[in-house]
Amino acid sequence: MARLAETRSDAVDSSAAELRRIERDLHDGAQARLVAMGMSLGLIEHLIEHDPAKARLLLSEARQSSAEALTELRDLVRGIHPPVLAERGLGDAVGALELRGPIPTEVNVDLSGRFGAPVESAAYFTVSEILTNAAKHSDAERVWIDLRHEDGMLRISVTDDGHGGADVSRGTGLQGIERRLGAFDGVLAVNSPVGGPTMLTMELPCALATEAAG
Repeated sequence: MARLAETRSDAVDSSAAELRRIERDLHDGAQARLVAMGMSLGLIEHLIEHDPAKARLLLSEARQSSAEALTELRDLVRGIHPPVLAERGLGDAVGALELRGPIPTEVNVDLSGRFGAPVESAAYFTVSEILTNAAKHSDAERVWIDLRHEDGMLRISVTDDGHGGADVSRGTGLQGIERRLGAFDGVLAVNSPVGGPTMLTMELPCALATEAAG
């Protein structure tokens, strides 16, 4: 019961932090651009008869600002829930991470269906964070990812050929992954001897969406 209360509290704290991040990104990014665009359009309206050349210049700048605001909003939405994850599922979404990552990555997927959206989101962002950490800290030249569902468990392993030495007790990154998985009663196992390789294995108890519906 204590462990359950702790994981639920961590989930609430993580959700609150994520909401604050989204609010900050909106305020500092797209919202600020849209406010500036509104001011520019008001000035254009004033200048359009008296100084059309200046009005055209401001109109061009406003058009550029609108494109940048749209890009920022798309990036923000992608960070909340990537379209490929919603449309095509966990396997394809992790495959997309493979294409965008700085380290050559091989992905093996053995999934016969979709999972609930919260589970897919947790698994996706967990893998994304692990790949980011590997790129920053491991000096790895290659990464292997394996996803499979068996015996009621979503099992994910991420292995890299870096210098090893990853330790949950020494880094908040791995602790954050543990908390994210813990919200779904999942677990993280770390095997990372000094000199490498590093293997992170995650298990989340869950049913395929088709099984849950049946």
